[in-house]
Parts: sequence; C-alpha cells; structure tokens
Amino acid sequence: MTKIRLAAAILAAAALTACSTVEPGNPSAASPQGSASGSTSASKPTSGSAPSDQLSSCEILTEVAAEQDLENIQERTGGAASTDACNAENSKKKLSLGLSIYPTLALADYKPGPTSKISDTTVGTRKAKLVKEAASQLDCVIAIEISPTSRADVFAYSINSLDEACATAETLAKAVEPSLPKG
Repeated sequence: MTKIRLAAAILAAAALTACSTVEPGNPSAASPQGSASGSTSASKPTSGSAPSDQLSSCEILTEVAAEQDLENIQERTGGAASTDACNAENSKKKLSLGLSIYPTLALADYKPGPTSKISDTTVGTRKAKLVKEAASQLDCVIAIEISPTSRADVFAYSINSLDEACATAETLAKAVEPSLPKG
C-alpha cells in the first residue's frame, strides 16, 4: 500500500511540473543515470537566461540530504524542457519530496490546482507562496522567487497528513533557500 501511495505522490509531483506552462524548445529523452547509493545528479538546464540556469536541483537536495533525512535523490524527467527537477524520499516519515527549478517561470506564473489553497509567505528574504493541496489532499508546495522571471518549487507529500506535508515543505524550503542564487 505504501508503494502505491509513493507512486501516487511521484505522479502528483510530475503533474505539478506539467501544469505550470508550456515551454518552448525541443524535448529529448534523458539518459539513464544511477549510482550505488541511489543518488543521481541532474544536468543543468541550458535554455533561458535567468540566474537559476546554473543550479542543479539534485545537487541542492544532496547538500541538505543529511540534515533533512533525504534518500533516493533522483532526477525527475519529463515536463518542460528547461525545468530542472529532482525527487527524494524520507522513508522514516514516509514522505515524498521534490525540488523543481524553473528558470523561465516567475512566481506569478504558478498555476494552482482547482482545490489548492494559496497564501503569500517568505522564505528567508524571498517572496514565496505556500500552496496547500497543490495536487492532492496530502501535499504542499512552497514556490520561492529566485528572480522576477524564475522560481523554485519545493514539494512535499505525506501519507499521514497535510500539516506534516506543509511543515516538511517549509523546513526543506528554508534548507535549500541559501543555495538559490540571489536575483
């Protein structure tokens, strides 16, 4: 049952990537990557001109993995060609997490789901949006402004509760924020 819920969470994360906006470019298949530890490193986006072009979401998640109890850090494929996205798990708390970097999508470009509850917030000194029930009743997204034309989305899904998902997303957002470039 846990594997089914984990699969549902990964599909929800992929849906979030797909519902932002259409990006120009030519999509191509990603090459398989992997390592003995279950971690991988994402390639960096090459399109767009926002400062987030130099970021790798998997590198950022790897930097905070120990303090956040992250495992199975893997590049997420699919979605917009310029999106840099990475998934991770916290098996102790049964959480699915993700970090997506959108070099050509602003904070204002975030497209909520039909039942989402959005509120303005900050992460560090950056503008952000807290999105409860972003794709399901048990997930939460913190969309963080990188620059006026780019953002990073931190995603958390909990099989236990929405409150746990949002608390985890907020904690992870605070952990990754210093690694995001200043816009």
